[in-house]
Amino acid sequence: MQGRILVVEDEPIVALDLKQELEEMGLEVIGIAESAEEAIAGAACEPDLALMDVRIVGTMDGIETARELRLWYQVPVVFLTSYSDETTVSRAAEEMPYGYLTKPFKSAELMATLTVALRKAQAEARNRNAFHTMKATLEGLKDGIVMLNRDGFIRYLNPAAETMTGCSLASASSQRLDRVVTFTNQQSDPIPLTRIWTSGEGDGLGWVMHAVDGRKVLVDVGYKHLQDGHGNRHGYVMTLRDASERLRQQAMEEAQEAQPAFDRTPMAMVQFDRAGRITRVNRALVEGVGVGAESLIGRTLTGLSMDPDERIAKDLMHKLLSESTFMATSRTPVMN
Repeated sequence: MQGRILVVEDEPIVALDLKQELEEMGLEVIGIAESAEEAIAGAACEPDLALMDVRIVGTMDGIETARELRLWYQVPVVFLTSYSDETTVSRAAEEMPYGYLTKPFKSAELMATLTVALRKAQAEARNRNAFHTMKATLEGLKDGIVMLNRDGFIRYLNPAAETMTGCSLASASSQRLDRVVTFTNQQSDPIPLTRIWTSGEGDGLGWVMHAVDGRKVLVDVGYKHLQDGHGNRHGYVMTLRDASERLRQQAMEEAQEAQPAFDRTPMAMVQFDRAGRITRVNRALVEGVGVGAESLIGRTLTGLSMDPDERIAKDLMHKLLSESTFMATSRTPVMN
């Protein structure tokens, strides 16, 4: 058996005997504390488990100290005590101990209790690490992640989803998804949530998400049911991805397909969609200014005029306003 143990016992002789017994079991005793203050200081050594006497000296008793160790340091506790009255046991149980041994106890009882407690502590530590890893991963994603229970109530939003929906996790938690955002298609037809609930998984390209703060965001949506080990549905996960980059790339690809004649034109030319965003430019425009087409596609004249790059804000704008021919197209989807 392996583990790092913090002994919290205010009787020195009892504490030393306990230390010797634990070391004979192969355990490492990282410290002996007589008071709550010493026990909390000992938590900095990251023990796997604390053996806690209920009656200790200091401003808090062992039960109150166990609460502090659990809440602030995730250190589990096994109580060792001479008290087994209903009040003491009830108070101790509220702190979710990994064991409760009454003195005097046998070595075999102590070993069995510690074996079970350490296995449980190690398993929970692995689960915490896995959770924190998953949480850090989700929080680092650029895509919005929304987790819902099986009735469509929000359980989790990652930071990207908070930004896209305009609603914090604290505000959205336990609200139905349709109280926070709604979806329509490009023709403003509502997309009911039953479309998600009744299908195992799917996606929607170019949905218009109506955020709680009044914004409309063009998104690509993915959704999938979450299942337990028995195949029962217990929730849903949705991904929200800003569709503007996909549409921009699509516009560039479409423009490249029709580019030869457009590019061969000696006059500088630019093409806009119905929302006033640039969908393609020809070689004559960009060569004279020295900027790439990727710096222009998907942007409006207003955005170009405010660009910090003077080649765009001044030289390109002058060229556009004095020489270029402007054309409009409705091929690229836009959001009203």
